[in-house]
Amino acid sequence: MTVSDVADHVEHARDLAGAAHIGLGGDYDGTPVLPPDLRDVSRYPVLAAELQRRGWGADDLRALAGGNVLRVLEATDERFARTAFVR
Repeated sequence: MTVSDVADHVEHARDLAGAAHIGLGGDYDGTPVLPPDLRDVSRYPVLAAELQRRGWGADDLRALAGGNVLRVLEATDERFARTAFVR
């Protein structure tokens, strides 16, 4: 498995769900094989460089690297704050 293989997978997810609905996770527990260039989350810039080489822009890379997750968590927090104590 290579960084290119991982980029293929990320692009497939983007093609299915859209760039606003995908993100990277850092839980590598239970993964028996890792690409040498992606042995841990500190190597995400290698994946970002591959995706950028494929034409990904800065906004989509920021969304993938955490922006999408933060957006969803903020929306969830706001919704909870408005409804948590309403019965």
